[in-house]
Amino acid sequence: MDTAPFHVCGPGERPPRPRPVGTPEGLGDRMRAAAFAEKQAVAAFTWAADHFTDAPAGLRAAWRAQVPEEQEHYGLIVARMAELGQDLDARPVSLGLWRALTACATAEEFCILIAAAEERGRQAGLRTSRALAGSDPATAAVFERIAADEVAHVALAETWFGWTPDTGTD
Repeated sequence: MDTAPFHVCGPGERPPRPRPVGTPEGLGDRMRAAAFAEKQAVAAFTWAADHFTDAPAGLRAAWRAQVPEEQEHYGLIVARMAELGQDLDARPVSLGLWRALTACATAEEFCILIAAAEERGRQAGLRTSRALAGSDPATAAVFERIAADEVAHVALAETWFGWTPDTGTD
């Protein structure tokens, strides 16, 4: 996976904790992490569609169809960061999600893992949007938009494998 322009933690390293969301630096931390998650999703959906021969053709097509939306999410965040004067490479980010996704042995394992990650990101986006609604409505709108789109991404795990965030991996 091409990680440019991000600064990536080395193996076994964790990124620094995000600073308070009410500060420009803390907002940048959250946006940077979200942008990198979107970049990983682009790569992961593309990889999975080609890699998992056990995936039904319809699921592989659905993964490929997610890529443009993930690219759009990445672009929305990156553009807003530029408007705010935030650098993508200002602090390290983690490749943990990518490593976990590419370690999956089956299409089902991958689908559920990425759905769980997308749901965590959706929830974080909603929290960030609420926190920023009064002080930075433009950034809040970006996170709100992405969170709304992620619902369909998470739903793939239910459609194909009966998994929802409420049911866990059963």
